[in-house]
Amino acid sequence: MRSIVSKKQVWTVFASCVLGLNLVSCAKDFEGTYSDPNAVEIVDDKWSESDAHKVANSLINQVLSKPWLTQFEAVKKQKPIVVVDEIANRTDEHIDTKAMTEAMTDELINAGKVRFVNADKRKQILEEIKYQNSGTTEAKTKKSMGKQIGADFMLSGAIASSVHTQGGLKTVTYQTTLTMTDLETAEIVWSGKEEIKKRFKRSSTGW
Repeated sequence: MRSIVSKKQVWTVFASCVLGLNLVSCAKDFEGTYSDPNAVEIVDDKWSESDAHKVANSLINQVLSKPWLTQFEAVKKQKPIVVVDEIANRTDEHIDTKAMTEAMTDELINAGKVRFVNADKRKQILEEIKYQNSGTTEAKTKKSMGKQIGADFMLSGAIASSVHTQGGLKTVTYQTTLTMTDLETAEIVWSGKEEIKKRFKRSSTGW
């Protein structure tokens, strides 16, 4: 007996074949692997995550090795309390300065030589304390107003860059400067800088 195949069945088979071919094609065009997050990688001529970690590590090592720290501890008999301001971006490119600030904060915390107040969360912390004192929280668990710790110093800074090009060559120099300021006197107790110079070459001229 001769079977009859409908047009709908034919189109269904055809569509399945086309979809299958597209999936195979996509699979061949895309490939992904994991990479070492600590490895230094240069994928373009912009500021990178590797640059941020390299600069943060160098500058924090500098700030923790200078006299302001031991002088404060000698007088106050305790570790200084530091608040970190967000690093300013003075370059012509988009830089995630928040990530840079977090990298520096991590380095300082892990060094164990200073204490921190969380400047970013002050507003949320205040709202939570207000909520706890609104009568909705058990008395013995609520936190009191007026007991937050004031910082002794503020760490602030900026990233600037200079670019030089000639034909297929390009040199980018990034300079990151940091200052540690005494919040009571506004005195700058430490200042430092770190430079990164990167050179790029194109196979064709122009950038």
